[in-house]
Order: sequence, then structure tokens, then C-alpha cells
Amino acid sequence: MAARLLLCFALSPLAAAAIYRLDDNTGLGPEFDGIGGLSGGGATSRLLVNYQEPYRSQILDYLFKPNFGASLHILKVEIGGDAQTTDGTEPSHMHYEDDDNYFRGYEWWLMKEAKKRNPNIKLVGLPWAFPAWISGGANWPYVYPDRTAFYISSWIHGAKLYHNLDIDYVGIWNERSYDRKYIMVLRQTLDKVGLKNVGIIAADGKWGIANDLIVDPYLSDAVEIIGAHYPGTVSSSNARKTGKKLWSSEDYSTVNNDIGGGCWARILNQNYVNGNITSTIAWNLLASYYKELPFGQDGLMTADEPWSGHYEVQSPIWITALYITWGHWPVEIGVLCENSSAKTLGDGESYVENVKT
Repeated sequence: MAARLLLCFALSPLAAAAIYRLDDNTGLGPEFDGIGGLSGGGATSRLLVNYQEPYRSQILDYLFKPNFGASLHILKVEIGGDAQTTDGTEPSHMHYEDDDNYFRGYEWWLMKEAKKRNPNIKLVGLPWAFPAWISGGANWPYVYPDRTAFYISSWIHGAKLYHNLDIDYVGIWNERSYDRKYIMVLRQTLDKVGLKNVGIIAADGKWGIANDLIVDPYLSDAVEIIGAHYPGTVSSSNARKTGKKLWSSEDYSTVNNDIGGGCWARILNQNYVNGNITSTIAWNLLASYYKELPFGQDGLMTADEPWSGHYEVQSPIWITALYITWGHWPVEIGVLCENSSAKTLGDGESYVENVKT
């Protein structure tokens, strides 16, 4: 018999008076893919690299060390594009066509630190912007899809060649239009250069790409995961009809006080309950930029004083720990949850039952 653990977030003082029957007769629901954090969009982890030890390692432990703090399953990073992308600029690995440098910026270092603590963590890359040479100055990366696909595949290849990092997934273009031809070319390019194991997440906006996937089998074959941003805990019927994994590939974006922690708890539970969304990735991983910048303190925790070593471990870290550590979600990903035992109870309450198989 499978052991069960019930995770409840009771938002009403009357919750204890209600009795809810748990029933797994309808079988298992979607496989849970984990909780993640997003570094980028942009320069949101910038101050972390300036922390001295032991404070820097302590911060990294709270984010990535298994069974310690957040114990994140997924780290998503910006593929730098030499452009201001919210709170700063992250450098490209190719400022121009004949340029190759896979040591610029700090995302390579951050991914290695995450892997050092949890070798099973999944890595995701997504561009927010592209250097001008990609489009010949047109500011549209789909003008030359082969060139753009080469640029992205080079970043993935460089991660492996220079840092021994295996990128698991790559996206198209953050919260911008997607292009069918480019997605197909990107898939073909990845396959051609030996990166068949790298999955494509599309399209990091709304659920609209699902409408194309259900009528275009070739496009559907190219996309592994449908990723939407801030879905409001719901997915579209067409997204569910595709049979693909559905991720909230960017979510949260809330000040990390106690109210923000409650918001994060609701999102984590109800994304699965309402939308069959099997992974939620927080923007941002770490508020390591000055509070005065846009979206100040919108990270899972705050580390914005490298000169003093001060950092703050706020409630979103412990909410995540509740799911992953106290709730016994395994670090290696792959927990199954029962559809019939993941429900909205009313008055803002919900629960997800963890099935151990």
C-alpha cells in the first residue's frame, strides 16, 4: 500500500470543522516535476557574487542544498543578450558573430554552485534579448532562424564544454511572440549538434501556443513542455488536451514578506490543483539587487548587502521547504500525486496529497 502524506494550507479558521474524504480510486494524476527559481530577467542575482565567505555559501545552501532550505528542483537562468531586461543587463556569450566567450557573467558560476549542492537539479536557459547581429539590426530574432538557433545551441554547448553543465531545457523568447519556423529549426539544430536530450519549453507567455500544437503534429513533436507565465493557477483546455507537461515557467513576483509567503503557498498548491501544472518557477530566485530597483525584494529570499554579509531568509524559503523537506517531496523529482486527492476545498483552501510509490 502506498504511504500518503497530506499537505494542507488552511486559510480559514473554520477549516478544522470540515471533514474531507480522500479517495484514490480514480488513479494517479500528473507527475510532479518540482519547484524552481529564476535567476535573470535581469541581473537579479548580481550582488550575490560579491558576498564574502562563509555568507555566500550559506545563501546558496538555503536555495539549493537538499533537505536544508528551499532544496529547489529547478534552476532557470537568463541567456544574457547585452540588453537591459528589468533590473540590469546580463552579457551575451557572443557580442558579435565571431565572438565566443563562455565565462562572462555569473550564471555559469551559479549553475555550478547549484549542481555542486544537488547534482540532480534541472537547468533551464531562456533568452530575454539578443545581440543586434542576430537579426542584422532588425530587433527580431526570427529574421534568420538558423542564426538564432546556432546562437542558442552554442550557449548550451559552451555550458557543457567549459563548465561541464548539462542544460536540460531551453526556451524561445521571454514573454514575446513565438515563431513556428524558428522552433522547428531550433529543434533540428539541437538534434544535429548532439543535443537531442535538451527539451524545448514554449513559449514562456500565455497558453496560446497550445492552440497550434494540437493542430500541428510537427510543431508538437518539437516542443516537450508548455510553459506559461503567471497563469493565475489555471491552464487552458487546449493545453491540457495536448497531453504535454504544463509548467508555470515564471510565477510569484511578489515582495517576500509574510503576505508574499502566503501568496507563494497558494500558487504552489493551486497551480497543481486547478491547472494540472506540474512545476512552478519563482521569479525571482534571490533578490540580490538594490531594493530601489523595479520589483525590489521579489525573491524567495534577500541578499542585497554584500559589504556587510547581511542577508535575510524570508517566508517563501520556508514555504518551499514545507513542500520539499517537511512534505518529503524527493529531491530527485518524480513524485506522483492523486488527481482525486488534489482539490480546492472552498474559501481559498486547497490540498495536495503526496503518494509515495
